Amino acid sequence: MRTKLTFLLLLIGLATTVLAQTPRPAKPTSKPTTAKTATTKPKATKASKSNIPKSATVPTNSTTRPTSKSTTAPPTVPTNPVKLEIPGVEPQKAPSFNKGTVAVNLGLGLGIGYGYGNSFNFGGSKKSSPALSLSVEKGVVDGIGPGVISVGGLLGYKSDSYEWSSYKAKWTNIYVAARGAYHYNFTANPKIDTYAGFSLAARIESYSNDYDDDALKDSYGGVDFEVGVFAGGRYLLTDKIGVFSELGYDMSYMKLGLTAKF
Repeated sequence: MRTKLTFLLLLIGLATTVLAQTPRPAKPTSKPTTAKTATTKPKATKASKSNIPKSATVPTNSTTRPTSKSTTAPPTVPTNPVKLEIPGVEPQKAPSFNKGTVAVNLGLGLGIGYGYGNSFNFGGSKKSSPALSLSVEKGVVDGIGPGVISVGGLLGYKSDSYEWSSYKAKWTNIYVAARGAYHYNFTANPKIDTYAGFSLAARIESYSNDYDDDALKDSYGGVDFEVGVFAGGRYLLTDKIGVFSELGYDMSYMKLGLTAKF
């Protein structure tokens, strides 16, 4: 009996020694993916996030999430200061006389003027009427430089008289001229029209005197052709009516009066 017990203990010790010396398989640190796939339902969200691009899965605020704040970028502030325009004043030279524009001047001439210099070196009295003039012009050509060319005409009248004792004399002049001018506004005000030009004229002159002695009475008349130059400007008080002034060497040295533009 003791011998069997001893033999059994010896077998148990031998088996224990053998088991202790046999290497045990390493315990897996994580569960195999296959087993996890087979036993657990994969998380679709993690798999989709890892395989699908971010741009396709993450919605942007501009397409899916309405917001009360405006997404428009604020306007840029200009670095240069803004120039304010004054109403009625052009920022550059204004064309106040254009192709097709018609202007009419009614004026009084001051100064004797070319062809009207009747001088008297002895006593007596001399009277001279202002030179009345009516001129019309129309813009016909543009594109030649910055201005406009106009053509037109002028009709004028002027008379002079002289008295000494019983002697009386009178000169009458009718002035008919064709005129051409170039209009260019040197200012930024569209109400101003400045121009310069020349004229070709026929001056129809007549003379008569009155003596007590019929033998000394005389009268004559004739036509003289003359060339004149002028420069002037007009200023409109309204859209159509204004004033004008001219300096020149034709029927008078200066003209002042009213103007109309159509």
